[in-house]
Amino acid sequence: MSKNQKQEILVQNILDKIGGVKNVKDVYHCATRMRITLFSDQAADIKEIKTISNISGALWSNGELQIIIGPEVSTVTNLFKTKLKSEKSGEKDVSFNTNGLIKEQNVSLWKRFLKSVSAIFGPLIPFLIGVGLIMALQQLLLRMGAVVIPSDTNKGNAFDIILNVIAGSGFKMMGVIAMWSTVRYLGGKTPIAIALALIMISPILPEAGIKLFSIGSWEIMLKPFYSTILVFIAMGVVVAYAQKTMDRYFNPVANFILNPFLTLLIGGLLAFFVMGPIMGVIENAMLIGFNWFMIMPFGMGALIVGLTWQPLVVLGVHNILFFAATTALVQPNAEPSIFLAAAFAAAWGQMGATIAVCIKSRKTIDKSAAFAAALPGIISGPTESCIYGVNLPKGTPFVTGVIAGGIGGWLIGIFSVGLESLAGLGGIVGFLAYNKNLVGAIIIDLATFGLGILITCLLWKEDKTEKSLALKTISKFNKQEFLTKDVDFKSQQFIKLIKTKVNTKNKSSIISLANEIKDELIKFNPEIRDNVNLFINNLEDDKKDNQLNKNLINQLLQIKTDRQKDLNQSYDNLNKEILELKKLNVITNAHLKLTTKKLNLENALQKALEIKEVKTASLFNKGQKLIASENHQKYIKGNELIQKSLENDFQAKKIAILDDKIKTTSVSVDESLINLNEKTAEAYKNIEKIVKEIEKIKKSKLDSIKDEFWNDIHHLQIQEQTLAPKMLVV
Repeated sequence: MSKNQKQEILVQNILDKIGGVKNVKDVYHCATRMRITLFSDQAADIKEIKTISNISGALWSNGELQIIIGPEVSTVTNLFKTKLKSEKSGEKDVSFNTNGLIKEQNVSLWKRFLKSVSAIFGPLIPFLIGVGLIMALQQLLLRMGAVVIPSDTNKGNAFDIILNVIAGSGFKMMGVIAMWSTVRYLGGKTPIAIALALIMISPILPEAGIKLFSIGSWEIMLKPFYSTILVFIAMGVVVAYAQKTMDRYFNPVANFILNPFLTLLIGGLLAFFVMGPIMGVIENAMLIGFNWFMIMPFGMGALIVGLTWQPLVVLGVHNILFFAATTALVQPNAEPSIFLAAAFAAAWGQMGATIAVCIKSRKTIDKSAAFAAALPGIISGPTESCIYGVNLPKGTPFVTGVIAGGIGGWLIGIFSVGLESLAGLGGIVGFLAYNKNLVGAIIIDLATFGLGILITCLLWKEDKTEKSLALKTISKFNKQEFLTKDVDFKSQQFIKLIKTKVNTKNKSSIISLANEIKDELIKFNPEIRDNVNLFINNLEDDKKDNQLNKNLINQLLQIKTDRQKDLNQSYDNLNKEILELKKLNVITNAHLKLTTKKLNLENALQKALEIKEVKTASLFNKGQKLIASENHQKYIKGNELIQKSLENDFQAKKIAILDDKIKTTSVSVDESLINLNEKTAEAYKNIEKIVKEIEKIKKSKLDSIKDEFWNDIHHLQIQEQTLAPKMLVV
């Protein structure tokens, strides 16, 4: 199957699981995610979407469905849009702009803001990567002595001049792309917006600027808006809404003439004399705050960036900080960016965690999935495929990746390793962004990568053991049923009620439970009767007497009973029985190795069959093309190829060997499963016996706890679907 066919199938699968074409309101993409706004969110089942092949994950964020696709996201999104256009042709609501999305219902202002940021900044990312790589290439050629930076003393050759124009103009044009993206998002007229943005960076104005006024020692200058974003975004919002207002109220003929005229004239005056100075003050204040944060002592600023960057990627708010850092980096005489270097290091930590999963996973399909998820990030930086495809679903690898990233960021801060330009979003390509600090960056980033692997290998376990699962259950059991301590379990329960914060939702249940417990406690200590009744009365009257509660707790702590001693003993016995489950782990591990071996063999067989199918199809298609030729020799050759495709025994020996191995392994798996079922049944029987003793002491049913222990001990059979769970543990 070709790459295009796979992408077309992917698009169709996505459409099938989100309610079809008619449910799609808007679609766009960022670096790795396709972001879809739906008319009805209920039509899309996130669990079903996550099962789609060739995606790394899916999530709801800021009122939109985000599907993590990876480096192919641009191609897939374009295919998606083409599919929408073809199936919606003739309908009035065909639109792939995000017109009117800011007025969406049931989405908070903050979420709408974040969504707007993603939609506006998303298209800027490929532009910044391209420009950054060109600048990095120029720096590389400069170090090699292959080019020079043209100057009054050394004008260089034509190639030097043109390369310098391409590299130097990119970031100066950043605002133009930002305004285009803003106006496009808000449904305005992008050609006029681009024209206004080009006016705002006109070289007719001197780069040194013309002084307008001063705020203290701070001079507000009238100059081209190079290497800035905020003023273009602000003007983009003004322009888009102004254009739509004119469209609504002007006569069509007048609008045709006045709309571009007023947009360019008033927009230009507003940009230079109002928005420019205001946004300049705001942007400078942001940069001062940003720089202050990054020069915190002992590398603390970089440590915070390293620890929080990947969680911010999950939340989808990292773009705001990324573009703030980029803006700071491209200012005249800017210092190397420690922020971006720390963010790049954090990405290496997350990728290291994914590689650790690849190393530790027993199943070849999991190994290949982890490696495929890490590869795009290792090359160019984005970690969404690592996070959503591997680390976050498994839990621990994401945390260990964050820890490694934090350490890497801290090292970046300690040694002041900043990047001088922007090349890609990190990874190997990101090293081109460093000039003086290249060696330090490589050492720290690779050390962070290694830390991510090491910490994850030490802390993450692919398969949970029966013992570890049962220990969690007994801990929960103890908290729920008060099995330890020498104070009677009913006294402990009543003390918990006293300490519980009462509200309208739980008030009636607390009063009911207190009345249920009190008589039994009064039998053990009649002296508490008055205080107990007064406490219950206070609950009913919404009163709180701290001194009464304190005295009552002290009285309850004195109630110690023989039945509590029996509970303590039963708990100890149960704990010992759970510790004995380590013997069972030997059997489950042996069975798991066999099932993993069988799964790996089946995966290898499937790949061999796919290769054979592709080879057969290739021979057949070549034969069909040759048969269609008028050349007799080609016709004969075509028939031979078709016959060969029908008799194709490509990889037949390998397929036969794999098939035999699968059959042999299947017999071993079945035998192992019988043994495993016997041992797990025996282990559960011992635990169930002790839980029943606790039931007798407490005179209450503990079926849910028994079910949880049953699931813990039989977790491997449940995982392999040879047994069904006794309860769904949420």
